[in-house]
Amino acid sequence: MSLAKQLNIQVANERGALASLCSELAKVAVNINGFSVPDQTGKGSVRILASPVETAKKVLEKLGHRFQEETVVTVHLPDRPGSLGKITRKLAEKGIDILYAYGTITRGSERAMVVMGVSDPKAASEIVK
Repeated sequence: MSLAKQLNIQVANERGALASLCSELAKVAVNINGFSVPDQTGKGSVRILASPVETAKKVLEKLGHRFQEETVVTVHLPDRPGSLGKITRKLAEKGIDILYAYGTITRGSERAMVVMGVSDPKAASEIVK
């Protein structure tokens, strides 16, 4: 596991809002390495792993979006049954709560990337190096 900076952005839940945000980030070569958009009404939270994060923050400030920078852990897991269970069990055994998680894998890939908001990111990052 490794530590990463994630941006939790408040965005209006309306058609085109995510497209606009992504387009503005792309204009300055910000790459979105992961994102989560839950089903919400009104204003919602969009969590993104962006690179470079400092450039992304400048774009968000220019657009007037409220956001928070959060420390999360990322883990690349083998694509086989039990991989996620093994790592989440290790976190539980160390008393680390998982607050939320998201991840994906591309068919044919050997590893999945999972992003987790946890109660103690530093301790979680030490579990698996």
